Amino acid sequence: MKKIKIWFSGMSGNFNPDNNFIINILKKYYEVELSEKPDYLFYSVNSMDYLKYNCIRIFYTAENLTPDFNICDYAIGFHYLDFDDRYIRFPLYLVDDFTVYSNDNYANDLFRTVHKHERAARAMKEKTDFCSFVYSNAKAAGCRQLIFEELSKYKPVHSGGKYLNNLSGPVDNKLEFQLTHKFVIAFENTSAPGYTTEKIIGAFSADAVPIYWGNPWIDREFNEAAFINCHKWGLTEDPNIKIIQKIVDEVKKIDTDDTLFYNMLSANAIAQENNIDRQKLRFENFLTNIFDQDLNKAYRRNRFYWGERYERKQKIGMKYYCFLRRFIPIRDRIKHFANKR
Repeated sequence: MKKIKIWFSGMSGNFNPDNNFIINILKKYYEVELSEKPDYLFYSVNSMDYLKYNCIRIFYTAENLTPDFNICDYAIGFHYLDFDDRYIRFPLYLVDDFTVYSNDNYANDLFRTVHKHERAARAMKEKTDFCSFVYSNAKAAGCRQLIFEELSKYKPVHSGGKYLNNLSGPVDNKLEFQLTHKFVIAFENTSAPGYTTEKIIGAFSADAVPIYWGNPWIDREFNEAAFINCHKWGLTEDPNIKIIQKIVDEVKKIDTDDTLFYNMLSANAIAQENNIDRQKLRFENFLTNIFDQDLNKAYRRNRFYWGERYERKQKIGMKYYCFLRRFIPIRDRIKHFANKR
């Protein structure tokens, strides 16, 4: 079994270097050593330390960001890109053994999403609440807050996260909380083609009708008969009360018609052309293609002349960034005392 030395940098959430969706695949094919002097680095957006590693770099993002292929050799992301063997689209809802928040379980949510239509009759009897909204981050597109406010004028929307919480505090178990709700607001923090996170499967998992916004091409992955696709009305990141009101009217129509609601619960969640198992197999093949090559042949980025100059500029920028960050606490203290005066 081939031995490989890997390391992780800048990963977010509850990422565990010893147990995650990347290393657990690699352990099936290779003898994996976690080393701070790696031959292969997996890195993400929460650190610029990746520039310190002059090895094969593999970029991963759970955010709406496009890879910089001048810096990385390979990338795993959301966008619909085609770049030879250097890129694969692997949306967050397909990820096992890793979640952004501790009370999430993507693997379980995906399994429940695949089978949610089988539970439709039972789910109808368990729905005692109107709509749920579970978010921690206020820094997102304004349409997320606007849909919450406008739906709340119709019926109470229960906010179980830190953001706009109207309960006694954040809920401990998001799935259990959402199971009693007919609808779930499943809005991404931004919108871009391909940017699909765990939001929609979290709603499907709770046997609810997702009110979804984020990936305008979401119908490639999930069946529009099973959810409310806000992109059908042209909703963008800039709040538009007229469009929001049309979406609210659609929710009201479904809420007051048990037949319509049941039909959505009993519809398959996954789009017919979205083969989950095939996507996961492609991801495994993408990874093994990198590591099956001889080390020197696995590099893809330009490491010479213009590539070298480009990277040198990035490193200079990183030094200035780190230097300036040293003064942020001082600046914050100055603002604090100034506000007190």
